[in-house]
Amino acid sequence: MSMRKYIKKKLRASDTGQHVMLMLRPIREKTELLLESDLRYIQHNYRQRFGEDIDLVNPKTYGEKLQWLKLFYRDPDMPICSDKYRIREFLKKKNLEWLSNDVIGVYKNANEIPFDELPERFAAKATHGSGWNLICENKAELNWPSSVRIMNDWLKCNLFVFGREWNYKEIEPRILVEKYIDHKPLNDYKYMCFNGEPLYMQLNNDFEGTHYVDFYDLKTWTHLPVTYMRYKRSERDLEKPQNYEKMMDLARELSAQFPFVRVDFYSFDETVILGELTFFPGAGLWPYIPREKGYDTIIGSALSLPEPNYNLELYEQLHKKK
Repeated sequence: MSMRKYIKKKLRASDTGQHVMLMLRPIREKTELLLESDLRYIQHNYRQRFGEDIDLVNPKTYGEKLQWLKLFYRDPDMPICSDKYRIREFLKKKNLEWLSNDVIGVYKNANEIPFDELPERFAAKATHGSGWNLICENKAELNWPSSVRIMNDWLKCNLFVFGREWNYKEIEPRILVEKYIDHKPLNDYKYMCFNGEPLYMQLNNDFEGTHYVDFYDLKTWTHLPVTYMRYKRSERDLEKPQNYEKMMDLARELSAQFPFVRVDFYSFDETVILGELTFFPGAGLWPYIPREKGYDTIIGSALSLPEPNYNLELYEQLHKKK
C-alpha cells in the first residue's frame, strides 16, 4: 500500500479524519477544474486506471463507452434521477412512488435537522453525492455534533469534479433523512441495464464480516469470475434474490429511456425498495479484475451507444484526428 493510500485509510477511520479530508476537498476541486478539461481528465484517468489510452472514436469496452456517454450524451432526466430526493419526481411519472423509501425530512443545512425528533434508527445521505451516507442504528451511541459537522462538509462538495459525471454537477446539495431499513442481511441488488434490458447484476453482500462485490449474468444466473478493482469477489454462489422477476420488470421500466443505467434495489420478504439509479458506476473508471478475463470488453459489447447530442464540436474534432 502506498503512503498516500495509507494516510487516506487512516483519515477515513475517524470522524476527525473524515472532517479533515472533506474540508480540503473543495480546495482540491477548484484546483482540479482549473487544471484539466473534462476531456483531459477522462483521458488521463482512463490511462492511469486501465494502463492504456482511451478510444473515444470507436469505443469498445464498458469503461470507454461510459466515458463517451459522459462527453457526448445528455438526457434531462439523468440529473433528476441522480438526486437522491428528486428521483421521486421521476418515479411519480411512472406511478412507481411506492418504490422509494419513506422520507423523514430533507434539509439544506444539517444544523436544521431536529435530532430529538428523529427515530432511534434512521439513515441520512447527501442528495448530490454517492457514498456520503450516515446509517444510525442507535441514537444513544451517535456523536451527533460530529455527524452534523461531516454532513455539512458533504454539502460543500461537488461529486462532479472527481469523475466528471455531469449529472451530479447542478444537483442542489441537501441532506435527506430516510426511514431505517430494518433487515439483515441487506444485500444490494444492482441490475445493470443496457438499452433498457437488464443483463448483469452487481450483487453487493456481506458474509462473516467481509464485504463482497459479485457479478452475475442474468440470463443464466452464472457467477462471473470477476469483480471491480479495489473489491473482493466471494467464492459463494448466491441464489437468486426474492422478488427477482419483479425487480427485473421494474428495472426494465426504469431504464427504458437510458442507454445505460444501473438500477439498485433492496429486496426482502414481499418488499422491494429502490436504492438509486446510477449512470456511471465508479465513474466508469473501475476495471474488472482479473483484467485478463476480458470482461471490460465482454460487458461493453452489450451497450449500443446512441447518436451524440452534446459536445458535437469536440466529437467532430476527435473523428477528424482519427
